[in-house]
Amino acid sequence: MSLKSISEMTGLSVATVSHVLNGTRAVSSESRAKVLEATKKIGYRPNLAGRMLRTQKSNTLALVIPGVEPKRSSNYFFMDVISGVRHKLIEADFDLIVSTYGEPRGEKELKALQVIGRQWVDGILLVPESRSNEHIEQINQFNIPCVMIDRRIDSDHFSSVDSDNEGGAYAAVKLLADSGKTRIAFVGGRMLTSSGAGRFTGYKKALNELNLAYDERLVISNDRFSIENGMSSGQKLLDQKVDGIFVADNLLTMGVLKQIQLAKVRIPEEVGLVGYDDYDWMEVVTPPLSTVKQQAFQMGYLAAELLLRKLNGFAGNERVILNSKLVIRESHGTYRPQEP
Repeated sequence: MSLKSISEMTGLSVATVSHVLNGTRAVSSESRAKVLEATKKIGYRPNLAGRMLRTQKSNTLALVIPGVEPKRSSNYFFMDVISGVRHKLIEADFDLIVSTYGEPRGEKELKALQVIGRQWVDGILLVPESRSNEHIEQINQFNIPCVMIDRRIDSDHFSSVDSDNEGGAYAAVKLLADSGKTRIAFVGGRMLTSSGAGRFTGYKKALNELNLAYDERLVISNDRFSIENGMSSGQKLLDQKVDGIFVADNLLTMGVLKQIQLAKVRIPEEVGLVGYDDYDWMEVVTPPLSTVKQQAFQMGYLAAELLLRKLNGFAGNERVILNSKLVIRESHGTYRPQEP
């Protein structure tokens, strides 16, 4: 009835009105303008379920990310990723569904994927819980295109967009070493993720190439990203008399910094500190925090772009690695580059 009403109002055929509203055929700009004006006047709302049945498309993508804890200003990083995804999807006239899972519990991730699989979405953007493809391969059963974002899995069946985690960590450790720090510690998350493993690899590579000793007591891996775990890690490392700490996560960085301040240890004179990701709070603390900055917005934007390409018929798989940037402020110490 609505299509017929618009047809009568505009003098156009019902078929032409349908093509404008469903985007199923090119229509002149004049006819399109008439139809859109008429839809505003009568408050027309399309029957989305009917449209999906006709086109076999929902123009909706799903983004599955790790969940955040209640009452925490926790994962700013994924908020920036979502912003990048949304920006691209707005350009393409797509909608977005966001689903979360708890870490470190892989079955929760699988359940989130099963829920998405039961919904009518055209594609999935996924931050995997680990590098294992044991659960993720089940996405293939849904016959839904999928792109990995921020983390990768050990499979060639999916495209991915992530950061140069190894290079970012290497640069952070080198900055501390170039500032005269020799007993440099690592604080990170689980090594089961590609991002966590990459940052740890970069840390070890830097120590080796800079002729600094590797000490397992100076490496702390946390199951959960939290301020509390960061504080606990910070105290353990202060007890080990470290003079430099590289923290491979934003929330853990908050905790380590807080514990160093509570212990009244001077930054960077007694302990140099370099964090990960770059947010406003890092500029206003004393001293301002040196950190490794990722391209979170661009990561989301490019991942959505890759997924849309798949929906348009691209059959291959691509891997995009975005460069990280070292943001040098004051918390690392006095920068003295070593001779090559």
